[in-house]
Amino acid sequence: MSVQFLAIIREPTFDPATVTEKMWHDALQAHAVFADAVSAAGGRVLFTGGLQSAAAVHVQPSTHGRPTIFTDNPATGSREVNNGFYLVELPDESQAHHLAALIPTAGSVELYPVMADSTYPAAV
Repeated sequence: MSVQFLAIIREPTFDPATVTEKMWHDALQAHAVFADAVSAAGGRVLFTGGLQSAAAVHVQPSTHGRPTIFTDNPATGSREVNNGFYLVELPDESQAHHLAALIPTAGSVELYPVMADSTYPAAV
């Protein structure tokens, strides 16, 4: 049975206007190396994307009669933000940590196993 993992890329804040074409090309090449490693391990990248941290919104849903609270750009003042993610599927979890360590980043990667449908309680 295959397993899925969500890898969230956390990096120092940066100004995208300072990224040169060569830096962008090199980063894309490094991400291609990661995708190739996932494939070589018998897995696949299901989805990936960059996150626009400056446009992020924090939503605190209403509970117990309190109103919903929306906070624009919750990362303001943060030294690290979530800049991207991968959703990968692997044959088993044995290589998940090793593969996550191959994700190119100037920061760190948070790796979360995704709960399979079989781990949810049955509908009543």
